[in-house]
Parts: sequence; C-alpha cells; structure tokens
Amino acid sequence: MNPTSESASQPVPQMNMESKLPKRRLVLAWDMHYNCNYRCPYCFYTSAGWAELAKKNTYKSPQEWGEVWERMHARHGSCQLRITAGEPFTYPGFVEVIATITRWHDVQVTTNGSRTDSLHKFVTAVDPAHAELDCTFHPLNTDFDLFLNNVLLLRKHGFTANVCYLAYPAQLAGMPDFKRRFAQNGVHMNLAMYWGAYQAKDYPFAYSSEERLLIKEVIGQEIGPETVNLEPIPVRGKICGAGQRYAVVQADGKIYRCGQLCHEDQSIASIFAPEVKLLETGRPCPVDYCRCKEFQSAWEDDEKKMMLQENRLQPVDAQKLALGTMP
Repeated sequence: MNPTSESASQPVPQMNMESKLPKRRLVLAWDMHYNCNYRCPYCFYTSAGWAELAKKNTYKSPQEWGEVWERMHARHGSCQLRITAGEPFTYPGFVEVIATITRWHDVQVTTNGSRTDSLHKFVTAVDPAHAELDCTFHPLNTDFDLFLNNVLLLRKHGFTANVCYLAYPAQLAGMPDFKRRFAQNGVHMNLAMYWGAYQAKDYPFAYSSEERLLIKEVIGQEIGPETVNLEPIPVRGKICGAGQRYAVVQADGKIYRCGQLCHEDQSIASIFAPEVKLLETGRPCPVDYCRCKEFQSAWEDDEKKMMLQENRLQPVDAQKLALGTMP
C-alpha cells in the first residue's frame, strides 16, 4: 500500500523525533568503512575517490569489533558512536556488529535508507533504546515511497528515525514538495546546508537571496539549528573540545579531532591501541567554519546553545589571532 495515498485524505501531525539516547561524555563519529551503493555528485567521498578511500577499510567480525569497543568502554565509559561515511548497511555483518557493540555504547547511524532487507533484520536484532537512525533522503538515487516506507518501518519498531534533505542547488526546487509529502505521513524533513562547489560557485556562501528565503520558508523559521550554516560564522581560534569530548574515528582506526582535521599527521590516537588516550583539554580551532556542526558535541553547553539559537559567537580577537597569541 502506498502510504502517501493512504494518508492524503486527512492531516497527519509532523513528528521530528527527539533523541532518546542519554548524553555521553564522549561522542565519536565512526567512519565505519568507505563504501556506498550511491554515487551522489555532492558527496565529499565521491570527490575524494572511493577506491582511494577504501584502502583504509578494516573488516573485522562482530566479535573482534566487540573486543575493540569493549576496550574503549573500559577506558572511556559508554560513548555515543555516530556511524557514518558511505552507507553503513553495506558493511559485511553490519547488523551483527551493531547488536554486539550496543552492549557497551549507544549508536546513531546515518543511512540512505535503501537496504530494505537489512533494515528488516536490524529492527529485530537491535535494541532501539541504544540505537537510532538519521535517514538521508537522496532524490537523485532513490524512490520516495521506498525510502518513506523504510523510515516508517523503523519508527513502527520503536526507533528514533528522522529524515534529512541536503539543500544542494540542483535539489532546491523540489524541497517544498518533498517536505509536504513527508509531512502527510507524519515525518518532519530537516534540512542540511550544502558545503562545496556547484557550477563554479562556492556554497553555502553562493546561495542567492531568493534561495536563502526559500530555504528558510521550507525550514519554517528565520534562525535555528537548521540555519546555522546558511550564513556561516567563523570559528577559527575558538577553544574547542574536539579531540577531548568529540573525535572522528576513520576506517583504519586512526582518531582525529574532527572531520576537517584528518590529514595523516593530525591523528591523535588509534582505537586499536591497547591504551587509547584522547586530548585532556580543549584547543584552538584551526579551521574557518564548523562545517558539520561538530560544535554540538565539542563545545560547552552555554556556547553551543548560543550558536544553535542565535547563530552568534563571541567575537574572536582578530589581532591576537593574527599574531598567533590566542590561548
């Protein structure tokens, strides 16, 4: 049965599901492996080259991954693992791996929602008290009803499952209609701003005034969590807990402060090391913008709230920054 035709005759309340996972002292974004069944033109990994990235892939059994993450638990306690990079459900034995590591940690899985058979297996094997999903809708690659049905399947089984849509320039025109269709089925569609080049323009800075207005109309508010990167605010020099409260784990096990600091010489540890040690204090941010909103986990709560609600930061002392004397 087509869910859109079933519910079109009566309004259905939109539901943007709140996370049920407890707040953890340490959040780790885990690039589980670099492999995907899509080749989206706006994807960083497509631009970087999947074959080259795949050289970092590390394939272990559920038991072996259990030993790795149990050791991390012994060192840092229960963490929140945000599993991303490519399509996690293409990882061999993915469901079994998640069922194993959720004995010690909570997980958030970013998925394109295309692997229907695996999702059916997932909902019967994994406890929704320890796992939730961020389902990214890619209209260039998938059928709307297939994607929607898989989101509703997850929700039916008690999983927090939200939908995200990328405000890629070539997809802007379709945003209002897709948001309406999701809303008809009780699903709120969140927007993410596009970072990258399109037709020789640099986004999100290149969004026109008309495009910015459309984006805000689809979001439904002038300022809020979804609009943070519509008009990016510089963060260079800001003391950040990346590497301390938040870190990125790449597919080869190397740990980095954040997604923009993943050059080989910037690794701070490895999850395969017997004694995994992260940074003890925050450090100045060396990049211009927090492109993936990692500040939500890396910053102190009061500063995070200011960024999310007001899109404002305390001004950085430009003179001290230029002289390299920021603390």
